[in-house]
Amino acid sequence: MRTTLKKRIGRGATVNGNGRAVLPPSVLGPMRRYLRPDPPQRSTMRLFGRVLGWVVVAIAVVVSGLAGGLYLYGHETLAAIAPHTKQVIASVKDLKTVPAPSEPAVALIAGYDRRMGADASSYAGSRSDTIMLVRADPRQDTLSLLSLPRDLVVPIYCSGNTVYTHDRINAAWSICPEGPGATLDTVEHLTGIQINYLITLDFHGFKLLVNKLHGVYMNVDRRYYVPPHSGYAQINLHPGYQKLDGGQALNFVRYRHTDSDIYRLGRQQLFLDALKSRLAGHLALTDIPKIIGAIKGSVEIARGGGGAPQMSEIQSYAGLAYGLPPGHLFRDAIDASLLQPYGAAGAELTTSQSVIDDVVNKFLHPDVSQPKRANDAALGRKLRPVKQPSLKPAQISTLVLNGTGTVPGLAANTTYLLTQQGYDTKTLPASIPANAPSHTYTTWVYYDPVQPNAKQAARELKPLFGANAKVAPLAPAVVQYAQQAGNPLTVIDVGTSFNGKLTPPPAPAPVQQHQQADVSTASSYIASDVAAVASKVPFRILVPTQIAMGSQLSRAEGVRAYKPAPGQHGLVLTFVSSSGIAYWQVEETTWGQAPILAHPTGHFMHGGRKFDLYTVGGHVHMVVLHVGKASYWVVNTLLEDLSNETMIAIAESLQPLPK
Repeated sequence: MRTTLKKRIGRGATVNGNGRAVLPPSVLGPMRRYLRPDPPQRSTMRLFGRVLGWVVVAIAVVVSGLAGGLYLYGHETLAAIAPHTKQVIASVKDLKTVPAPSEPAVALIAGYDRRMGADASSYAGSRSDTIMLVRADPRQDTLSLLSLPRDLVVPIYCSGNTVYTHDRINAAWSICPEGPGATLDTVEHLTGIQINYLITLDFHGFKLLVNKLHGVYMNVDRRYYVPPHSGYAQINLHPGYQKLDGGQALNFVRYRHTDSDIYRLGRQQLFLDALKSRLAGHLALTDIPKIIGAIKGSVEIARGGGGAPQMSEIQSYAGLAYGLPPGHLFRDAIDASLLQPYGAAGAELTTSQSVIDDVVNKFLHPDVSQPKRANDAALGRKLRPVKQPSLKPAQISTLVLNGTGTVPGLAANTTYLLTQQGYDTKTLPASIPANAPSHTYTTWVYYDPVQPNAKQAARELKPLFGANAKVAPLAPAVVQYAQQAGNPLTVIDVGTSFNGKLTPPPAPAPVQQHQQADVSTASSYIASDVAAVASKVPFRILVPTQIAMGSQLSRAEGVRAYKPAPGQHGLVLTFVSSSGIAYWQVEETTWGQAPILAHPTGHFMHGGRKFDLYTVGGHVHMVVLHVGKASYWVVNTLLEDLSNETMIAIAESLQPLPK
């Protein structure tokens, strides 16, 4: 990773007098400082803009995918959302070339608030203090989100590889003339992630986008109310699953008045999921021109290699988002328990670089088996072993060539690292330098097509060299090197895309073993409070006889009867945990086709009743029971604080309201 290179460790390792790689010195884990969220009013939107920006690509895709007269309009629209401000145009050179549509790509999405009177042709006078990375992988059909705390204090890179200062990550946008480009540079140095797209979206565009979609349905986890002129962004939302317009959605994702930025990140990631569902299933042909009109003036999409987004890549990502299999959306963020107070006032947070590296690794290597394994563990089912690579490292022979032309000793260093991992490494005779016949950006893992297992060996080596590595049969210019090295199964031509550090895919994401549900018997007052509104809903009410330990009905609309959609009825019970800031719910409704109910990740039977599971990563977010024309949902907190077993136990305890 680049954080390693900044310490002159990795690529810079030398060889000794015998031409052997010298073991690099051990690396101490540096600390990163984070500022604890304070009450600013305008920051959340920016984070949201990032999410929306990537979804904006999907919107444009829809346009391009519609046949007939919209095709030309789609091309014009793609040109309209290409970079047009000098800062975003300048950032193109720092983006990595967009890969083929079938390969993974990463977007950095930044939302910003353009200040009153600011120059619309630049980012002067605007502020951005939230960041989101989105990774689309058509090979695995996965979409991954990585949220970073808004006040993360890091080395700020205004341009190139020189540290300008240490400050909040959002400061790069405002203190560097490069604006969005500096945010891009800073994030790349912090995470080591190679970014293909930079997408910016402003507040106004966010609201217009939601409004042109006629709102977005999502679950509001509790009562949100801040009156006007209070010094904080106003908000007035009631608990329950409902449609939010642009202003309401903006206020919801920006809110952090009584909780923290960590919960705000949770709200934003949930919104992106809801927006994706809205685009996938509720977008009418007549909506397209209105949506495009909203996007044109508020979004810029810069791509590695320059130019406007291409139809082929847009269609690929849109198809991925629309057809995403259940459990293939991953929401990653730094665990709040790994952030510690820092500074005399406790206004900052710290964590080790290893924590950042771990969450980045999860982001880059989503485990599609995790949701099912988590479901099985929670239900006490026997866990099947995860499929492992078919070849052991010792069975994979390889020769490394240096294709950079600029990093001396890289072939020897990489050979040493592979040897340490147990691979059967080969070398050339001393008279032949291990330099590739030509220079390359991409790292190529070549395989000998006439040898058994060679292609599989190359596939298993490829992930070690990052997302930009590619597999191919032996190139003619490389054959002679393979022959000189004794014809190994593979030859690795290391390009400048390789950062000098092997990144083996992580082991399958750990799944917590089955544990006892953390529940207690529900108080009788819950049933009495529900009975008071029973006449307002035309379906049989169920109440939980078990609730999460330490929780109780919220004092602010703990029980609410409402209409989630025209002609539909709903009832929501909102419980607050002992922390006072985490809320979970029991939703009951006649709306059996609510968008949130699409694509469960699993099912189970209990007491003759069938339950649906909705698991994100390793966390059960919802358990749903369908009885007749009504459905009953147990919904986890924003940060998935309730264990999977607790969620299931609450759902299984649902019983008819006593008469």
